[in-house]
Amino acid sequence: MTDWRRRYREGHTPWDLGRAHPELVRRLAAGELRPPRPGARALVPGCGRGWDAAALAEAGWQVTAADVVEELREAVEALLGSGGGFLARDVLEPTFPEQPFDLLFDHTFFCALQPRRRPDFGRLARRAVAPGGLLVSLVFPLDRPAAEGGPPFGMCPADLRAALGPEFVLETDEPVPGRFGGRAWDSRWCRFRRVVRSSPEKRPEP
Repeated sequence: MTDWRRRYREGHTPWDLGRAHPELVRRLAAGELRPPRPGARALVPGCGRGWDAAALAEAGWQVTAADVVEELREAVEALLGSGGGFLARDVLEPTFPEQPFDLLFDHTFFCALQPRRRPDFGRLARRAVAPGGLLVSLVFPLDRPAAEGGPPFGMCPADLRAALGPEFVLETDEPVPGRFGGRAWDSRWCRFRRVVRSSPEKRPEP
């Protein structure tokens, strides 16, 4: 199991770009991911130092930036200001959250999980994303061979679809131009919407 606290203490954080992911910044500037209403809530699991969470807060989301590393709190809260707060918690615990979110934004969280724990991510999404809400993922490292291990573990959009299940419909699956922070693998931008399918109407017994 990865000791994330030790990695931050030692400065061994190659996933940290030192800024919000440029593709998130570009799409927010283009008007994507607008909050559907004032006070709409976004969850950023595995938020790290909070760069992506801060970009979403600046765009008008009320952000919960979650990470298991309590020592990140001061830096993340300074970035978020009044746009959200930091939560030191393992969001994969089945008691999380108390209220659903309108958006779950994943960047280097799914790929940090051991592949056997990916179903836990799907369960989190089904608990945490409100009906009609969005799950957006920067899919990375795209198709990295399993033999290379991780984290980050190789992933592709099909891995997300398998974890999320039929309650999530893929709306956007597009390549991310360029590589950032010395990353050796490509990325894709995937946006899913949660839908709740009505059960077939039962016919009366004859």
